[in-house]
Amino acid sequence: MGTILIVAGIVVLVLGLVSGLVLLTGNFWPGYNQGFNMVGWGPVLVGLANGIPLLAFGAVLRLLTDVEYNSRATLQVAEQSRKSAEAAVKNSEMLMKNTETLMRNTEAAVRNTETALKSVGSALAPAAAAVSGAMESSAGAATKEAGANA
Repeated sequence: MGTILIVAGIVVLVLGLVSGLVLLTGNFWPGYNQGFNMVGWGPVLVGLANGIPLLAFGAVLRLLTDVEYNSRATLQVAEQSRKSAEAAVKNSEMLMKNTETLMRNTEAAVRNTETALKSVGSALAPAAAAVSGAMESSAGAATKEAGANA
């Protein structure tokens, strides 16, 4: 609609200016060769008085249409941004939950490893005592043999 009004405004301006110029300078009436004719100002003024408002109203309509279009586009982008932000928050929450689960599992693994090391240590304690006793008796025998050889 705005484009139609702009085109109509241009047509009214052109027709008013052309007809006014023809009337101002014309030798179109029989027997009237005076050159400059004041009657030509009427179409010029009517063309300006009607053409300029048509142009302005058409431009305002196009502006309002563009504003409405841009508002819709902005609203769609804002909605997509909101959905992306919600998805990011959900992903962050899931990441936090997964991290907490991983920390609990790591703590349990550390406790299990400590328990396993303690049980291995307590299982190896008798064997270590036996090896230590065997080494002492072997060292004592070697000392006796060295004293006997001397």
